[in-house]
Amino acid sequence: SMATAGITAVVTLTYYPHLHLPITSQTLLDYFERAINFETWRGKQELIDVYVGVALNPVNIPPDYEKVLEVIPKYVTKERVVAIGEIGLEPGSQTCPDLGRQKEILRAQLKIAKEYGMPVVFHTPHSDKETWVEQYLELITEEKVEPSKVVIDHADASVAKNVFDFGCNVGISVQPWRGLGPKDAAKILKDCDLNSVLINSDCNSTLPSDPLSVPKTALEMKRIGFTEGDIRQVVFRNPMRIFNLEQYEEINN
Repeated sequence: SMATAGITAVVTLTYYPHLHLPITSQTLLDYFERAINFETWRGKQELIDVYVGVALNPVNIPPDYEKVLEVIPKYVTKERVVAIGEIGLEPGSQTCPDLGRQKEILRAQLKIAKEYGMPVVFHTPHSDKETWVEQYLELITEEKVEPSKVVIDHADASVAKNVFDFGCNVGISVQPWRGLGPKDAAKILKDCDLNSVLINSDCNSTLPSDPLSVPKTALEMKRIGFTEGDIRQVVFRNPMRIFNLEQYEEINN
């Protein structure tokens, strides 16, 4: 269905739905390997190029998380790995409820991202987004990460302007679980800097999701007057730039 809808490439971020089961560092490393080696192959069977972001997501932090931090530098040098993410803070985390520890892990991953010149994608908690985004922007400043390499995902109207003004990219998650549909997303984009915004499905196996959210939003954008160039900017050119995949656009042109 994704290929039929015109999707030719995706960036998938490693999020392990532990479902109340214990996890270890090896659980996540096995998952990284599956994403990089199997999911990329599976995408090719449907003529979709799959790229991967790896990270210690705040909702799946194992007790021996240091072992994952140690090997993330190895993974970010792999051909199909284009980002570190999702990273961030999550007050509802069952695997690491200690927000102080979460912040240490987040800061460590920002240091890796800066050292290797990798883009980063931040998870934003479901509520009180202004508070969390303010903390993220402070950390980005402290760690001297280039704002243009940062996506603040799951953003909404309450934080979009601050994110744009800081120089970061806004990620809008079009997902049934979040109560944001394609029509709503298209309307939000009317007030966005189209050069610094992405839309995504945030599709996963544990929450109501729609893998066709992006093409559906593109259609709704067209319905309300966005040009083909506007749409291509949001759904294709921006992710190509942010994730350093400009060569992919040249090939597909």
